[in-house]
Amino acid sequence: MKRGKRLAMLAMAVLLGTSLLMPARYNASAQAAAPEPEASAACRTDDHGLDLQTMTDTDAPHIQAIQFLGATTGRAAGNGFMIGTSDGGCHWQAIYNTGKLSFSQMEFLTNSVGYVLAKTSATKQNTLLKTTNGGSGYTWVPTGQYGFERIDFLNEQVGYGFTRAFTFKTANGGRTWTKVTTPPNSRYVHFITEDKGWVITVLAAGGYEVKRTTDGGRHWTDSLKVKAAVNYGGAIYGTDSSDIWVMLYGDSGMSQTSYSLFHTTDAGAHWKQVISHPTAGGGPAPGAVAPAGTLNGPAGRPTDMAVIGRNAAFLVAGSGALDTLQFGRSLDDRTWSNLPIAVPGYEAKLSFISPSTGYLAVTSLSKSGVYRTTDGGKTWLKRFSLPEPR
Repeated sequence: MKRGKRLAMLAMAVLLGTSLLMPARYNASAQAAAPEPEASAACRTDDHGLDLQTMTDTDAPHIQAIQFLGATTGRAAGNGFMIGTSDGGCHWQAIYNTGKLSFSQMEFLTNSVGYVLAKTSATKQNTLLKTTNGGSGYTWVPTGQYGFERIDFLNEQVGYGFTRAFTFKTANGGRTWTKVTTPPNSRYVHFITEDKGWVITVLAAGGYEVKRTTDGGRHWTDSLKVKAAVNYGGAIYGTDSSDIWVMLYGDSGMSQTSYSLFHTTDAGAHWKQVISHPTAGGGPAPGAVAPAGTLNGPAGRPTDMAVIGRNAAFLVAGSGALDTLQFGRSLDDRTWSNLPIAVPGYEAKLSFISPSTGYLAVTSLSKSGVYRTTDGGKTWLKRFSLPEPR
């Protein structure tokens, strides 16, 4: 290793505090023994007395990512901090609070080992980091010239890093990366296993094509073609290679985005359009025009989706023109329901651990906080909130 690169890595390690230990109150044995919260009256809803650091003095602390490993064990992270809970959000403590990292994604594989995407300054691209002590300290994982927009690790050794145009794979925990062959004009790739994956591609004449691979990307076959006036991209969700949800975006305007949601339960042999959501500002939704009012999804712009097993899908949307987030779900692949959520904010992330229990993090600059549901999103109880920006 060249001397300059070695010094850079040492400097990064010092900056991120890799010698720090995980807080004593936040450990794997504590998580296993933590009881299920029963009464919301016993849970705090404020900032739990945490003085969270941010990257600059002008930043207001706000949550940007959330991940729960079980009904009680979870983390939320933002622009300079990471916090954790071992009792379903009733109590939170600081795990990382130096203000030096702004977290955008967490991929914890166990309560100790995880990968994160974070920035060391607002003007730099994402850095990939690994923790083996629950998130209090990190080591740098080199990714060459690329700053990943998204990561997905199947286990501690095998993972994927994504830019807008390219997909990279590591089989040794990030020591080396190889480019995965994807079709031209790929916009979103999702691998369920090392062999089985899906991709959204955009067509030159407008519209989308969804393809799948069963050999790690060496060959891709057509699965779904959708007409659309524009093709700004989309997202793929699912934990089973034959059970996949595909979100496709239309145009945006007036704080609204048109979008459609498609679902397959047989590896793409058949697709069902679950949502067709045109808007006044965004125009028609991708795909066939549905009768008015029959396939509407949550209003605004989709900000995150969570899928649990087969058929259970949850979607949150928001808009700067709306005072509350919008939420919907499907539990049977036959019906989609939009539910009154009554949670303030216009952007959010989801982390569901079962069809009934899930967490929502409001990632808006204001009203940032964490909410919990135990009835599949019918009702939400606040578990944490950050002070409003001054």
